[in-house]
Amino acid sequence: MYILIFIGMMLEGDTVLFIAAFLTHQGILHATPVFLTALWGMILGDNLWYTLGFKLKNSNTFLNQWAEKLAKPFDEHLKNYPLRATFLSKFTYGVGHAIFFRAGAIRINWRKLEQNDILATLFWMLIVSGLGYFSSASFFLFKRYLRFGEVALLLGLIIFFTLKHLIVKKSKGKF
Repeated sequence: MYILIFIGMMLEGDTVLFIAAFLTHQGILHATPVFLTALWGMILGDNLWYTLGFKLKNSNTFLNQWAEKLAKPFDEHLKNYPLRATFLSKFTYGVGHAIFFRAGAIRINWRKLEQNDILATLFWMLIVSGLGYFSSASFFLFKRYLRFGEVALLLGLIIFFTLKHLIVKKSKGKF
């Protein structure tokens, strides 16, 4: 399971981290391995996107065009405010990987960027995993009410289909 979290963090961090935190509260996963696996998966993923951008800088590939289209407007922000740029990119769907690809393409110093990335990732993880963890906690609070909702829905469907059956019979004159 932790291998899936690691790979998932490199590809799609938000959803994977939210689900992992949810499952941690449920007692299915353990907090420390989830945290470490998610952190290293995210940092390695960002590093790989940076390296890919560094290697493909002058090529005319789809990835280069994609990153330029999405992230080029943030070039100055990446150079001058790397912590803010990396932090905000983690909350902007589809831009996070493009930002790191673009950072590699425009040759931003990785050591400087990596320090900011680790800090931004820690803050981002705190927020997203907190949402996942506490949504799991609230799930237990509403679980009792969900049962009442399920019963009410079932009764509503039974009444609906019974009335429908009676109306169809009445309209055909078989009542």
